[in-house]
Amino acid sequence: MDRPSPDSTDTAALAAGLNDAGYRMFHAAAESSDEDVVLSPLSIGLAFGVLDVGATEDLAMRLEELFGYPVEGEARWSAFNTLEQSLTQEGNPPGDDQPMTPTLRIANRAFQDTDFEPLEEYNELLETWFGSGTETLRLQDDPEGSRTTINEWVSARTSNLIPELLAPDAITADTVMILVNTLYMKAAWQTPFEDFATSDADFTFVDGTTASVPLMHNDGLWASAYAGDGYAAIDLPYYGDDISMLVIAPDAGNYAAIEALLNTDFVAQVDRELEGQSVDFYLPRFESTADLDLREVIEEQLDIPGVFDVMQLGGIHPEAYVSAAIHSAKIIVDEVGTEAAAATAIAIDAGSAMPESPLLIRVDRPFLYVIRDHDTGAVLFVGRVLDPRA
Repeated sequence: MDRPSPDSTDTAALAAGLNDAGYRMFHAAAESSDEDVVLSPLSIGLAFGVLDVGATEDLAMRLEELFGYPVEGEARWSAFNTLEQSLTQEGNPPGDDQPMTPTLRIANRAFQDTDFEPLEEYNELLETWFGSGTETLRLQDDPEGSRTTINEWVSARTSNLIPELLAPDAITADTVMILVNTLYMKAAWQTPFEDFATSDADFTFVDGTTASVPLMHNDGLWASAYAGDGYAAIDLPYYGDDISMLVIAPDAGNYAAIEALLNTDFVAQVDRELEGQSVDFYLPRFESTADLDLREVIEEQLDIPGVFDVMQLGGIHPEAYVSAAIHSAKIIVDEVGTEAAAATAIAIDAGSAMPESPLLIRVDRPFLYVIRDHDTGAVLFVGRVLDPRA
């Protein structure tokens, strides 16, 4: 089935709502952890968008409250369709004098138990607006085999960055459907770091202790950057200019205060401060992985009840309810660029100006980053790095 044309005018407003929810979830995850955090507002938003198609009554209202949907009904689904199609791209092969253009892959899938029959209209809507196929599995009779099948599907679509989204106990005797979204990104820097310029240097942690880490260096980088008012920031474009990583490095002793500010308005403020200039730039290589229990985040930390354990999925089945939601993300940043992936699963049960000298930005302390698509405004990944050795 051909998907409708990506012509919605509500895409930017939809992306803004998903971004806001993602920042709130980032803060909730960060408050309950003393480790690096990475998550994808887009992947989470798309997974719950698939759920929203079948939500009714108060659950529909709760999802609208959480994600700030700008429109209703088919206009909302059209906005999701346009957002997803606008973002999806397959990188062109690299040439002799240019790197590969960015790859951004998005996939949705509904895995259904052999004895469960959701409303036919629901599956049709998923295929039409989200490009989501459906697959029948013996979820209840063979939970381990089903878990393996779903994890293999996720792993294949995230280039093995997320090999095990579902833990051994994720599928229960009441599970009748699992909705899954995957997001995979691979992009080369517009201006890559030279391997020979990377050297070990001290990285200072929040508590003031230090450790030696590989610090990448580019002393002739022209970029949009800023330093002052408690932090330094730089926007690093990936090849093609559509996607970039905004790195925000709080001044020593100011990390917690700047992290607390991270949201859509603060990022817009940072963008206004950025100016094109020559930068002597240092950034650690890093790799971060995080797993989130979205039920805990939504119910306990964001204090939004009424999403789980309520039979208000009338657009799917009169006795269906959301029992769990999980999210995994991984990011790898090196001299060449960035590779990152995220996956979200929702379990449904049934039953009941050039300066005279370069601006120095040395990111040798904990920092924040936001990877965003500039055409749609969508935040693909948001995270923090407290320890690049992790």
